Amino acid sequence: MKELCYPDFPPEEYAARYARTQQVLGERGLDALFLTGRQNLRYFAGLRDGAWDAPHFYFLVILPVEGDPVLLVSDGFQHLVKQSWIEDVRHWPLAAAFYMAKESKSVPLVLEVLQEKGLERGVVGMELGADMQVHMAQSHFAAILGGLPKARIVDGSDAVWALRSVKSSAEIERMRKAAAISSIGVTAGFEALAPGMTEKEVVDVMTSAMCAAGASEQRFNAVYAGPRAMWADGMPTDYVIQPGDLVQFDGGCVYEGYWCDFKRMAAVGEPRPDQRRFYELARQGLDAAIDAVRPGAPFNAPLQAAFAVNEVAGYGDFTKWCLDAGWSAIGHNLGLDLHEQPGLSATNTAPLQENMVICVEPFVTLDGVYPFWKATEKFGLEDVVLVVADGAEVLTAEALITHDLWVV
Repeated sequence: MKELCYPDFPPEEYAARYARTQQVLGERGLDALFLTGRQNLRYFAGLRDGAWDAPHFYFLVILPVEGDPVLLVSDGFQHLVKQSWIEDVRHWPLAAAFYMAKESKSVPLVLEVLQEKGLERGVVGMELGADMQVHMAQSHFAAILGGLPKARIVDGSDAVWALRSVKSSAEIERMRKAAAISSIGVTAGFEALAPGMTEKEVVDVMTSAMCAAGASEQRFNAVYAGPRAMWADGMPTDYVIQPGDLVQFDGGCVYEGYWCDFKRMAAVGEPRPDQRRFYELARQGLDAAIDAVRPGAPFNAPLQAAFAVNEVAGYGDFTKWCLDAGWSAIGHNLGLDLHEQPGLSATNTAPLQENMVICVEPFVTLDGVYPFWKATEKFGLEDVVLVVADGAEVLTAEALITHDLWVV
């Protein structure tokens, strides 16, 4: 393996990933993966940097079931590939107009490499799911399909998630760090929270504390309060927080590529008795869901446990509406992306596996009102949970940040 320059992970991490990749491809009848997305290039090729926010630049990798992978980038990015463990790197020439061009000379090179690897009649998986899309112009994608008339281009996202959903020890440590940093930030924000602050000012306190504690990026930190209490994932606005408001936080920082995503709530002033009651009901649902997490349990077991809490409390109609209306998931996997698969949905009976990291986030509305957007308030917490051999480890643990309703 070549000597790496500022690699994202050590070489042995990538060797293990590629061995598992070839195993999964063989099990699923795929001859190769051809991947284009930012997080997939980071996971499989170690390409941490790149001009991803300029969508006309492509970074591509071909991972065959047999043989060595190939990384494809345009001229001008030779320095970036020094961080990639892949030894076979191919370049295509830049267009005359550089990044102003609408054409790309990547297509002939892609077809050349696929044919060289014997894949012109193969089964090639690409990012064709609703949760994973091709990072390429439609015209360029169509040209690749047209150049492979005898190949089968299929959705390879399930194979990708099968690999990415089980985390290595090195990945888990980054997520543990992201959880610790995010907890510091949210604690600082809720300690500073006071009537007269705007939602944006509260998030400014949180993100500043996260950055000071070592966060790499800030990409999703939702705060929504008062009349916006029912806005799912409401990003902060200039709303001025008032006495009597409920304030909800959802999100967390990114640490070296890996996300934290958790939820806590605060009350501005002493909460009403019914607010206390429904907050505790939401907390009981979270505890029950986490108690259901263990290797081998189906992904829908935490959902069933949380919904059972609502039913015992007399709000079975609320949970029935959630299922009937399609609001039938209480969480998702987590990693390089905020929402990863397979996820805690009612229909997912696949088994949880050790070293998966999931976000568990059941909720209930005030008085069990549904449709939930007609309710005046909702209550929910979310934790980042690692599946361990004997059950679950909460990464956003009580020792880091309380699960109690903050009262300010």
